[in-house]
Formats: sequence, structure tokens, C-alpha cells
Amino acid sequence: MRKSKLVSYALVLAMTASSLVGFTANADAAKKAAPKLSAKTKSVSVGGKFTVKVKKTTGVKKIAKVTWKSSAKKVAAVKKSGALKAKVTAKKAGKAKITAKVKYTLKSGKSLSKKLKCAVTVTAAATTVPTTAPSVAPTAAPSVAPTTAPSSAPTAEATATPVRTAKPTPTPYVLPEESLKENADFNVGTVISYDKKNSIFDKNFTKLAAQQFDIVTCENEMKGYSLLDTSASQAAEDGMPVCQFGRADEMVQWAKDNGLKVRGHVLIWEQSMSDSFFYVDYDTNKELVDAETLKARMQSYCKQVVTHFEEKFPGTVICWDVVNEAINADEKAEKDPTTGLCLNNTGKFYQILGGEYIKYAFQYAKEAVAAAKAINPDSDILLYYNDFNTFQGVKTDRILALIDYLNKDEKLLDCMGMEGYVLTYWPDAKDVQNAMTKFANKNVKVGINELTVRLNKACASKSEDGVTDADITAHATKYEDMFKAYTAFNKAKPGVLTNVSIWGLIDRPDLVNEADKADDVRDYDYDVYGTNSGLFSDDYREKDAFNKVIQVLKDAK
Repeated sequence: MRKSKLVSYALVLAMTASSLVGFTANADAAKKAAPKLSAKTKSVSVGGKFTVKVKKTTGVKKIAKVTWKSSAKKVAAVKKSGALKAKVTAKKAGKAKITAKVKYTLKSGKSLSKKLKCAVTVTAAATTVPTTAPSVAPTAAPSVAPTTAPSSAPTAEATATPVRTAKPTPTPYVLPEESLKENADFNVGTVISYDKKNSIFDKNFTKLAAQQFDIVTCENEMKGYSLLDTSASQAAEDGMPVCQFGRADEMVQWAKDNGLKVRGHVLIWEQSMSDSFFYVDYDTNKELVDAETLKARMQSYCKQVVTHFEEKFPGTVICWDVVNEAINADEKAEKDPTTGLCLNNTGKFYQILGGEYIKYAFQYAKEAVAAAKAINPDSDILLYYNDFNTFQGVKTDRILALIDYLNKDEKLLDCMGMEGYVLTYWPDAKDVQNAMTKFANKNVKVGINELTVRLNKACASKSEDGVTDADITAHATKYEDMFKAYTAFNKAKPGVLTNVSIWGLIDRPDLVNEADKADDVRDYDYDVYGTNSGLFSDDYREKDAFNKVIQVLKDAK
């Protein structure tokens, strides 16, 4: 994820209501109190993505509804990704306006609506990354793809060999002496990307991944918006979805070549499925499909995706997140009338099928696993439900109810996926271990799927001046405590912990200047991954946090 997994305390702005007790709803005051958009302008290259959100301001009591629209969907597509957020995907070069129509209530009680706009400029994508690793490892890519080719790539206008300026010889990269996977009694994994951080084309990262990990997860390339080919789906005679597997195949091949297994992420998730999936003729200008059509598309999509990877890379993709982040943890949330579960109910899967969409998703995924086993009798693909903040009491209880619901008549869910986003000083690792035990007591396996111990100035450091040496020491200790919890759980319930996959793998000094920026221009990755959150430095050299984890794994032997 990346995605959409920020914890609520990192997103909500503090409001000072006391100064507005006597607020009067005249035109000037109403304008001042209106919600704002996190960005008024944005520049991104083709293939890039960013999140835009509606922000409350002082004087706004409640934002009732936000409707998103793009003036040019073929240039920049927008998809709702939460009550106040949307994800924008750059499709082709050009300009588009993203409009958020917001209905809100002032503290005076007056109800209003307003259109907020973000002007998006989409530039041509960078030169295509080669399908085989380059002879010289590229530097880590920025969070948004550059609009021009790297300086090392020859341009079309070049007519002579360029004069090269002498550069200092970089310090050769040396792998750590110790290996996480060699010391752990469960799979250890990380996240991989195509052209960003942790790129499959980075030779040093490739060496590190092969040495340290058993399993990897593609950050975005196995999600619906990456796999669904809308144009081909529109042309399909049977009306079923058609998939494109180019980048995903490259990444799974890379994993196979480096002795790594793959976690499939994710089959059925509102925020990662192309919006066209839900509309008649895959055309978002038409009406939503009916329930039977959506079920048929889900069934076909799950089977195509799962069997494709099993047929092309037998035994490499060993599990799938089937449904992601479906539970509503709001204490006031009403239960779904059909399932009795507390679910997020704003997405189109829910809108068309109701809460039962979750059971349909797991049923179709299980059918797909059976079809994969027919292709390769040795395959053993596990099915996960995946979510964040799973250790918090209300959410833990509601996930336990989901497990009961899915496994009541037949076992549809094999594993509970706990995302693992925590802060350096919160929560207590014991809280996570207790939740793991509760899930395991439901006769399912448990995986830690997106572990990031976040450390940055804004929400994870105790100093207003920035990340201190004391913070970095505390961060290493938190990693130590988390792995003590994992190994203690593994000792108490052998074979139940499937994996610990580390997403906040490296430090991000490139984000350090984001700390003091306004929220509407701050890099999304700053809040998700922080600046000093890694087991490794940004050039993949081990930190004290890594050494502490290794020692915990050794002590658990």
C-alpha cells in the first residue's frame, strides 16, 4: 500500500473551536471557513500517482460528502480512496482539472457546498526502463518519475560522444555479514517496485534482497489498476475483463531469478481496482453494472490473475491478499444488515453487492486457487484478509467477527494479514502480539505484511527540532521489541506466523525537507515511510536496528 494506509492521527488537523463560538454565517466568514484541497496544482509524469484530499478548516463542523471528477479522464483519472481522499493516476500527457464537490456544515449549522479544484499537468514519461538490468545500477528513483530521461541516457539530439567529468569512485557496496532469512524461523520479506525505491533494476538492492529475504511483494504492479486492460475489456466478446501482465511478469520473473517467492497483492480492493471495472461496457460515463455482472467479472478476474502466475511461474506466487482494508473501526459504525459486520460501505463493491461482496471475493479466489492447483498439483496458495491497525481493540474484535463469518460454513480465509505500520514510540509491541494470538486462536495463520517502524519529525520524533540521536536509538529498540513479539508468538504457536515483510526498509533522507512543508504540498511518502525508518540506510548499509533484529532472531533459536 501505499498507500492509503496512513493512521488517522497523521491525517487529522487540530481544530480550535473555542475561537468560533460566536461565528456568524456571513459571506466572508463562510468563504474563510470553507474546506480546502490539499493541492491546487500538481505536476506528474505519465504513470505517476498522487493523493489529493479535502481538508477541514476552522469553522467547518462536518464534511458530509465529497464527489470527485476529472475534466479529462484520459489524461488524469481520479478515484475515491476514503471519505475525504482520492487517488489521481496520470494516464497521458496533457492537462486536467480534478474537481472535488464538497457538501459541508459550518459550526453555525449552515449547510453549504463548494467545488474545489486541482489543476494537474501530466508530462511525458521518462525513458522506458529496460527489461533487463542495466550494466550500471541506477540511483534510486524519486517518488514521482522524472519528466526527462536520466542524465546517463543518450538523447536523440546527441551527435558526438559527450565529455565526461571525472567523478569520485564510489565506495563499493558490501553485503551485510548476517542474513535475516538465515536466522528467522519464518519467511522474511520486503516490497519491490518497478521504477521507484527498491527497484528491481537496482543491482545493489537486488543483491541485498536475494541475501536477506525469502519473499517479496510488488508495491502496485499486481493490483487491479495495473492489471486490468480497459480497452481490451471493452472489446471482449464475452464481456469479461481482460488483463495485461507486462510489468508484473517482469517483477515475478526477477523474484524467481533471485530465489524469492511472491506475495500477491491484492485481488479485490476498491482503491486499487480500475474504476471502469464497475461500469456497463467498462465505460465510466455509463451506469454501474448490476450485481450478477459484477460477480461474473470478479470471478473471471480472480481466476485469470491467479492462474496466469501459476501457469507462467509455477510455485512462485504462494499467497494472495484477497480483500484489503474492509473493516470500519469507527465505534459508531452500524453493522451491515446482511452480514452483521462493521464494514466500510462507500465503495462500489459494497454499493452493488452489499457486505456479501467479501464472501464472494473469497469464494472466487478459492475457486481460482483450485484451478491453479489443477495446473500445478504442487501449488499451495494461501488466501489472506489484509488490514491496518489490527491491534486496536475495536478493530481486532471486528476482524475476529469477519474471520468467523468467512469460515463459518467452509474455510475461505487461511491467513490474517496485519499490515504493521507503527511509530517509534507507539504502540507497545505486546499489543500487537496479543492481537496475533487472538487471530491465531481462530484457527488461521498470521502474517505481518507491511512492517514500517516510522520515524520522522512530524509525527514520530519527540523533538520539535527534528529526528535526534535519541530517536534513532529508540527506533532501533522498537524494531528489537517488535521482533521479540514476533519470535515469542512463533515460539508459542510454531508454524502459524507465515512471514514478516518489511516495507519501510531503507531511510529516506530525500524526504527530510518535507517536515516543515504545508500539508498540501508535502510528499505523501513522508508520512507513510518517514525519513529514518529503515533497517538500512538509503544506500542499503545496515543500521543498528538491523543488528538488533539479527540478535533477536539468534536468541530465539
